[in-house]
Amino acid sequence: MKINGVPSHSKDRLSSISYKTPVGLALRSGMTAIPAFIPGGRSPTVRIHIRGRQEVQERSRMNLCGSELVGVREPCEQLVGHMATVELVELWERATSRIVKYGFAIEYGQLEPPRTGTFNGRRIVIDPDVGLEMQCFILLHLFGHSVQWVAPSLEHKLDALQNTSQKERFLEVLHDYEFEAAQFGLSLLHDVGVTHLDSWYSDFVATDWRYVERYYREDKKIPPWDECVATGQPLVQPLPIPPLKHRLVQVRFAF
Repeated sequence: MKINGVPSHSKDRLSSISYKTPVGLALRSGMTAIPAFIPGGRSPTVRIHIRGRQEVQERSRMNLCGSELVGVREPCEQLVGHMATVELVELWERATSRIVKYGFAIEYGQLEPPRTGTFNGRRIVIDPDVGLEMQCFILLHLFGHSVQWVAPSLEHKLDALQNTSQKERFLEVLHDYEFEAAQFGLSLLHDVGVTHLDSWYSDFVATDWRYVERYYREDKKIPPWDECVATGQPLVQPLPIPPLKHRLVQVRFAF
């Protein structure tokens, strides 16, 4: 990860950088700046603007609201694939802290394509080559699925998922399973005080479902993600997270 080409007319220069989180860098000023992982392993070029100084911010591959890196929150449409980086870093930090407190370990690991994340009832693994926005969604979604597999009160719902062979009925069961996981993910977001991203999250859930449904309807061919992006979707409603009893389950994965 690198920060390139930063002219500075102040005494503070961007020469002192230390890792703060797996997905963020901390500047000497204490400002969280950029994610550590970009699709395909490529790093963006970022220059940091701090209010009252002359450093000017540029970035490639990142779509940020102009106000986001100077500490001012102004209206910005949050579309799937275009979430501001500072929002994602804050989301990641809060979500990972709470998920670990629920007793799940979180790891980065190299996964065979098309897998982007896995869970086994005790551990969530995410491929670091996945973009930061997708990492955040996968983390929340696999947390929701982990809840489904280790909550004793939900165990009875798993039978239909594993033993339904008729395609249309299976897709109905799968839809309910996916959206229930999404509800648990949203509940976790609200629990950590992130209550302003419901529209973004709901659009991402709907996008993910379009993607999964096409995969099963089209003989398990991976559809183009861009063709599945949804906007203006009905809001997902949070579902209270039930008591958990951690246990190892067969590894399941996101793709």
